[in-house]
Amino acid sequence: MRRIVLVRIALVMAIVLSTALFAVTRSTALFAQEAGPESVIPARVALVHAAPFAAGSATVSVFLNELLVDDSFAFGDVISYLNVPPGTYRVRIFVGSFSSVPTGVTPALDVSGVTLEANTDYTVAAIGGSNGFPLELLTLVDRTPTTLPPGSAEGQVRVVHAAPFAGGLPATAVDVVPDAGGAPIASNVRFRDSTPFRTFPSGTPIDVEVRFAGTNVVLIDPDAFTLAPGQRLSVFAIGDGTNQPVRALVVPAEGENARVRLVHAAPFASGPATATVTLDDTVVTNALNFGQATPYSNVPAGVYRASIFAGTSATGTPVFDRLVVFLPKTSYTAVAIGRNTATYPIDVLRLTDDPTRPPPGQARLRIVHAAPFAPTVEGNQVHIVSTTGGPPLVTGLDYAEVAGYLTVPAATPFNLRLVSALAPGNTVLDLPPLIFANGQVITAIAVGDVANQPPNVLALEDRIVARIFLPFVAR
Repeated sequence: MRRIVLVRIALVMAIVLSTALFAVTRSTALFAQEAGPESVIPARVALVHAAPFAAGSATVSVFLNELLVDDSFAFGDVISYLNVPPGTYRVRIFVGSFSSVPTGVTPALDVSGVTLEANTDYTVAAIGGSNGFPLELLTLVDRTPTTLPPGSAEGQVRVVHAAPFAGGLPATAVDVVPDAGGAPIASNVRFRDSTPFRTFPSGTPIDVEVRFAGTNVVLIDPDAFTLAPGQRLSVFAIGDGTNQPVRALVVPAEGENARVRLVHAAPFASGPATATVTLDDTVVTNALNFGQATPYSNVPAGVYRASIFAGTSATGTPVFDRLVVFLPKTSYTAVAIGRNTATYPIDVLRLTDDPTRPPPGQARLRIVHAAPFAPTVEGNQVHIVSTTGGPPLVTGLDYAEVAGYLTVPAATPFNLRLVSALAPGNTVLDLPPLIFANGQVITAIAVGDVANQPPNVLALEDRIVARIFLPFVAR
């Protein structure tokens, strides 16, 4: 178990600026290679947590087949469109936060046979769980290949009733009425109902009220909003009035990008140990050497099959081949680790980055242990200690484990060592005096296995602007 001694935490900054930290200078641009043959246009899926089954955040973990989509999906959260390979999926939702499908835990919702067609957009919402309505999945088709887009001076809005605020469907009926009066936009809309998309002029404020059906009693009075040209929005009514307040939730229909960078920290060979990386059979780099990192690139959010091949081409059997998910408006560092052996298979640590700038006079540091230097996985455990003595700053940091972001003072030099937890007298990595710059956010990755690659530390700056890359067919 990892334990952080807060009174000495400032010493951790020593990891960041040694000469070893800049082994990533020969960075390769992510997705710099030409794409392979055009593949099937993916489906796109937006996710909405509209199930008021509990008070507070009501956090759930969402899995698509065995793939974790989000382990902290809270009530009222929206994940805008993800690119997903067409096919039929099993969707499972577990109450709480889980990094993988838990054993011995019954999912709160388990739906098989969710079919997603190519070149089709969907909104999938978890609804119910209150006032006698079961927790269920509401799947809405937003766009098919034959759907005509709004005109150049128009936008479209749909109303979705996902608010189980009363027992029984008749008691949930509402009307959607313009604030200024006039005929209802939609009448007698009940829980689980959704209206078709309705066209409105863009640039004109839309101000409506949700009233109990057939009355002037207002249930929800959302803020006015304006449609951009061509924009399509879904306005959800959510909440049960007990666990969660009844309110409106506007779900954007635009796709968002993720920021992704790759790090080669897998000492599977001596020398360059060059690797080729593909996403959905598209080569994103065929010249990533050990100790190198790509810059951030903007990637359409979605599910990808990520593959790693040893060498400079995507031929033969990949040493890593697995589905990964990149969420919208999220930054990731994908770190390849392992020696390609039975003890240390090639794997990828998908780190969620937080580039938030620290307060003035401080910096932020995250430490990743990617150095398989021992014959056994257990033998890789390290402590981080100061050369000036005192208790360890971090104890029991295991191989493939991440010590989360620490806030540390800037402009102060320190000396640190990484020592073996099994043999504290054995220094794995001894760093010279180092210092953080004001405002830096650094991910420091311990690498090397001694046999193929020497112990080292790679430093990555998390506050860097992403390059643009949109490899998929436009809709």
